Amino acid sequence: MIMAKLQRFGRIRQLHTIISQETIKPSSPTPPHLKTHNLSLLDRFVGHIHMPIVFFYPNYDHGDTHILKKSLSQSLTQYYPFAGRFPAPHAPHINCNDEGVVFLEASNNGRLDEFIRKKEHDETMDRLIPNGLGCTMHKTSPNLIEVQLNHFAGGGAALAVSISHKLADALTMASFFNHWATVTRGGSPINPSFVSSSVTNNEILGFPLIDTEKLNYVRRRFVFPNSKLYELKNKVNAMGTSPMNPSRVELLTSLLFKCAVDSATRKSGSLMPSNLFHTVNMRNRNIKKFPETAAGNLSTTVIAKIATDSGEIKLHEVIGTLRKGIMELEELSNVEEVIGNLLSKLSPLEGEQSRAYISSSMCRFPFYEMDFGWGKPVDIMFRIPEVNDSCVLLMDAQSGDGIEALVRLQEEEMDIFRKDKDLLAYVEDM
Repeated sequence: MIMAKLQRFGRIRQLHTIISQETIKPSSPTPPHLKTHNLSLLDRFVGHIHMPIVFFYPNYDHGDTHILKKSLSQSLTQYYPFAGRFPAPHAPHINCNDEGVVFLEASNNGRLDEFIRKKEHDETMDRLIPNGLGCTMHKTSPNLIEVQLNHFAGGGAALAVSISHKLADALTMASFFNHWATVTRGGSPINPSFVSSSVTNNEILGFPLIDTEKLNYVRRRFVFPNSKLYELKNKVNAMGTSPMNPSRVELLTSLLFKCAVDSATRKSGSLMPSNLFHTVNMRNRNIKKFPETAAGNLSTTVIAKIATDSGEIKLHEVIGTLRKGIMELEELSNVEEVIGNLLSKLSPLEGEQSRAYISSSMCRFPFYEMDFGWGKPVDIMFRIPEVNDSCVLLMDAQSGDGIEALVRLQEEEMDIFRKDKDLLAYVEDM
């Protein structure tokens, strides 16, 4: 087994080579009145981690690299904080000094079709990410964005981007990619409006980051077709308990949470108190209306504390608790109230012996629409950093039929999870 791992590691190193590196700066200098960008209160609640994403394009033309870099430079004039730097690790603002974005090119002797649709995410995928930024807590960089264009043997490419979560949530990432892609195709993109705060102190430090790299976590993809999600919805509605007609995201988030907790329970022999931390987009809610072009972190976290008195996790109870937390957000009128609500939910958990499960949905976010002139991506890979406990990321399936879930659990728990009958009843053939 050890020899096989060594051989595999050696093969990975031989296959992937960085062939160039340069810094892409904004095509026009950032004006003096925009040289300092104060983080919003929601930005400050986010840890200093990078979020990597990889787009796979089978029809990439090697001659387009210059155009790709030029359009990135043009987009950075509008996304000017992305080309800046934090003056200190916990500074509440960014110096928009046009230092630029690192752009790497790499050659990979593997074929593109060896990477797409992979159920398991392993170290071969991490090689595609610029400097492995965002893969572990120990991979850090002063650069707020790094880009890596990976050329495959036989054609095609993977465009990987790792963006600091401190200044962008998933929808801001999607807006940036769409802006860049539109400029690359010669179109006229919609420019962003960055949300900031007039408060310049740093009283809010956000969630603590936990290094889980040594806990032997694994990541696996699952696809849930719409027909199966419809079956699940009918089953829940037939229970006659509230809430009726849950959304696909509420259904699947709750199902995956239940199955994950059940797996941990089977492994340990006892049911540990468990909390679901679910990210919710605050755009278009009752709080201060943000423009459609708002950029930054405009999300908060709903904490669903699940009662375990009965000795088991019940699906309809998870759905109800999650829905209640989301509905409470409708009563909030400004960002300060959003922060206060979150702090009030976090405070009782301090010192509590419980398991945390993190979930986030990117369904309906236009990641599969990112056309740089080579057609739309045939696959997308998100990389969950090794900085939290068990995690779930949801996004639309590439086919348009259903939802794809990227699940990260401890290895022994994943072995149990993937065999759970409640999961297998609704997942696409594994």
